[in-house]
Amino acid sequence: MEIFKHLICAFLDIVALTVLVHAQSQSGFISIDCGFPENSTYTDKKTGIEYTSDVNFTETGVSYNISREYKRNSLEKPFPTVRSFPKGIKNGYTLKPARGNFRLFIRASFMYGDYDGLNKVPRFDLLLGADVWDSVELANASTIVTKEVLHVPRTNYVYVCLLNTGLGTPFISSLELRLLKNSSYKTQSRSMQLYLRWDLGSKSNKPIRYKDDIYDRIWSPYTTSDWETISTSFQVSPDMNFQQPSAVMSTAVIPAVDNKSLTFSWNTSNSTSQHYVYMHFSELQYQINNQTRQMHIYANGKSWYDHQVRFPYLVADFVYSTRPESILEFSINETEESPLPPMVNAIEIYQAKEFPQFLTNQQDGIFLSKQYI
Repeated sequence: MEIFKHLICAFLDIVALTVLVHAQSQSGFISIDCGFPENSTYTDKKTGIEYTSDVNFTETGVSYNISREYKRNSLEKPFPTVRSFPKGIKNGYTLKPARGNFRLFIRASFMYGDYDGLNKVPRFDLLLGADVWDSVELANASTIVTKEVLHVPRTNYVYVCLLNTGLGTPFISSLELRLLKNSSYKTQSRSMQLYLRWDLGSKSNKPIRYKDDIYDRIWSPYTTSDWETISTSFQVSPDMNFQQPSAVMSTAVIPAVDNKSLTFSWNTSNSTSQHYVYMHFSELQYQINNQTRQMHIYANGKSWYDHQVRFPYLVADFVYSTRPESILEFSINETEESPLPPMVNAIEIYQAKEFPQFLTNQQDGIFLSKQYI
């Protein structure tokens, strides 16, 4: 009888989430295909995202098509065109997101594709307002580089700019802005830059984004030989703030045989950088006789989360950093009482980012959408 009830509940979850997915809209999305012909729009067949030309968002630059040899069939729709900025030191885009209590998710993407026929990959800086967001460095002409930042704006406008550092002409392939609930990703910082976002135990080995993720976050598949994968065919209900996609939360990793912990480590070019960590969990294995998976989480060898971690069946939950920390290693360990090994479904790591010169008066930044010498 208990198993029957569990199946009925799971079926109702599937129906509810199916309705939610079909009810999704792109309200609040700004999706710009840089260099695309003026007054043109299209819907990307792979993602269903509606893109528009960039001519209404910038007043400078030149549109180009990438070289034919780089226009492979698997290339995502926004990348065959770019906007290049051969004149001026600083050029960019003015975005006006919908007003409200939102956190902005901004993504800029770049693929050189030898659009200028010089076969010389440039290097330049990406700015948010008047401050450096990050440097854009591409290994070769076919490399795709994506930069993402979560940002709480101070003005009604957002200025995304490219700075010529003397190492080649800046360009951009696409620029996207999404609105997230301000109750998600709570931090002490107004901004943070994506370091990684992993879909753990993925079966498809393909990135997951919109429409599976209503916020259009891109979840990259990741696993190692030290882990085993568990999964469910049922839908997983998201947390209402984070809205984790069921396609991500329906798989997870556990330690390989004879191992009682999951370990994550990473290297950073800046040993003093501060990070926020978000771990997403959902129990995928139905437990009989009230058995509960219990875990402890450690960071750099010290207890990171004070409580034993346990999560409900087929419901997404999370634990996260309340302040930025210099963390280079995490381990998730089973407790002595736990009948099951530790598990985790997904993880996000962001670098704390401050933009001290970010424009406090929207009129101060109008020049950023124009050529600036």
